[in-house]
Amino acid sequence: MTSGMRALRITTHGPPATLRASDVPAPEPGPGEVLISIEAAAVNPSDVVSVEGRFPQAVLPRILGRDFAGRVIDGPPELKGRAVWGTGGDLGITRNGTHAELLVAPAEAVTERPRNLTAEQAAAAGVPALTAWTCLVDSANVQPGEWVAVSGAAGAVGWAAVELAAARGAKVIALVKDAAEAGQLDRARISAVARSDLGDLPAVARETTAGHGIDVALNGVGAPVFKPLLDALARGGRLCIYSAAAGREVSLDLFDLYRRRLRLVGIDTGAVSAVAAARILAELRPIYESGRMRPHPLIETFPLDEGARAYQQVARGSPSKVVLLPGRPVRG
Repeated sequence: MTSGMRALRITTHGPPATLRASDVPAPEPGPGEVLISIEAAAVNPSDVVSVEGRFPQAVLPRILGRDFAGRVIDGPPELKGRAVWGTGGDLGITRNGTHAELLVAPAEAVTERPRNLTAEQAAAAGVPALTAWTCLVDSANVQPGEWVAVSGAAGAVGWAAVELAAARGAKVIALVKDAAEAGQLDRARISAVARSDLGDLPAVARETTAGHGIDVALNGVGAPVFKPLLDALARGGRLCIYSAAAGREVSLDLFDLYRRRLRLVGIDTGAVSAVAAARILAELRPIYESGRMRPHPLIETFPLDEGARAYQQVARGSPSKVVLLPGRPVRG
């Protein structure tokens, strides 16, 4: 039996600096649920949005956090002892999340994590890998040989998208903000780099693709890169939009849209439950294990009691993936 645990539990919304770990009752699994000992739990920009109260469907009080890697310590016999990973738009929003020593979740919300990833690497993959899959596979159905443009390529979702696109046999053009971000890129799986401060994406796309253009573009920035990405698309190109952090409103030439047979797709990973996300992570596991996708190369870890500092690091736009290490659960 469990007695208590440490967690980042909030009763009101506010800035990340106000976060404090506290002692809370440990959860107990019910029928069809598992109890997971959390080994590592990533902090995402959406977690910062969550603590600030910008998810209208969020409930209070709640434990924060979407992504995790851990081990099943109670639940169905076939799952006990398994090393698992998970993520979900419900975790930390409409139900208690992963920034704690223990998590209760539906048994269908966990899946075996890649054997070649550490707990920190597996936890860091969650939202970024889920976003990349939802854009490239579920929405755009990217094919071998197609050209993919990834905005925000120096970020965590950008890393996962570049890796997944290359794993599926696509060719990648990275779009970054400036020379500093360009210098942060690992170019092993990137064919060309464009910069927003130079406004050169359409030209780079034309030159790199021999005039064909981009088949699939990912917009994780918002309005500032919408037109450059749209202009760079080939006929029949697909533009997947999963963030509007840098601006929400754009103008669109409908004549150009239908004449070029373009497709705009909105992506909301917050609508993907932990159960649905587990099915995607199960598809991603063999890709990681084969080495066709690499884990994020920069991981910065914090103990759970330094959760405020971890959240502030993410809010500042750290190039590293920030991961909490809850430590051992308090056992009864």
